[in-house]
Amino acid sequence: MKNQILLIDDDNSFRKLLSVRLKSFIAEPVFTEFDHLASARKFLQEQESLPFELVVLDQHLPDGSGSDFLAEGWFQDIAVLSVSSDDAPEIPGQSITAGAGYFLSKKSISEPLFAPLVRGLMERNRLMKELLSSRVNNAVIDSIKTHVGTLRHEVNNPLGAVLGAAYLLRMSEQATPEQKEAAELVERSGKRIKHVLDEICKAIELETPLQAVNKANQRVFHIPGDKPWEE
Repeated sequence: MKNQILLIDDDNSFRKLLSVRLKSFIAEPVFTEFDHLASARKFLQEQESLPFELVVLDQHLPDGSGSDFLAEGWFQDIAVLSVSSDDAPEIPGQSITAGAGYFLSKKSISEPLFAPLVRGLMERNRLMKELLSSRVNNAVIDSIKTHVGTLRHEVNNPLGAVLGAAYLLRMSEQATPEQKEAAELVERSGKRIKHVLDEICKAIELETPLQAVNKANQRVFHIPGDKPWEE
C-alpha cells in the first residue's frame, strides 16, 4: 500500500533530505510537495478529502507562517508534524496551539527517535481515518433507516385503506364476480408491496412497527387480509 505524504517547505535541500530519510523506513512513500502556502492552499481547496498518512509543515514560508496555515483548519483530522530550523522557544508552543500534532527541530530528523515518532503519527492518522469512515457509514445508515421508515409509514397509510376497501368488496354479497376478481388482484398486489417494504426494513434492521395504531379514532390492528388474518 502506498503511503501518501505531504511536504510543505520552501527549503528544497531539506525536502530532499527529508524524503531520503522517510524512504529509509516508510514503505512505498508518495510525496506531494509545495514550497509556498498559496500553492498548497489551492491544492487543498480542490480536494474532497485528504488522502495523506503524514503531513510535514515548515513554520516559516515565503508567504506566511505554518501556524497561521494550521489555524485555517486544513488538517483538523490529521496529526501534522510541524518542523522548523528556528530555535526560538515560542515556536513549538505556537505550532501545537495552532493544531500541530507534534513539533520537531529540522536537525532532529537524523536522530534515532525520528522514525518511531513518524510511525506513531502515521498510525494515529490511519486510526482517525477509520474512525471517521465508521462515523460516516453510521450516519448514512441512520439516514437510510429514517427515509425507509418514513416511506413505509406513508405507503402503509393509503395501502391500508385500499386493502380494506378491496377486502370489503371481495366479501360483499352484492359484488359481481368481476368486481371480486379485481378486489383479489388489488389485495395480492398490495400485499406484495407491503412484503417488499417489510423485507427492506428487515434488511436494515428497522424495528417492527406497533401492531395496533389509532386511525380516525378507531383502533386498527392489521391490514385486512394480511397476516395473521390468513393464518
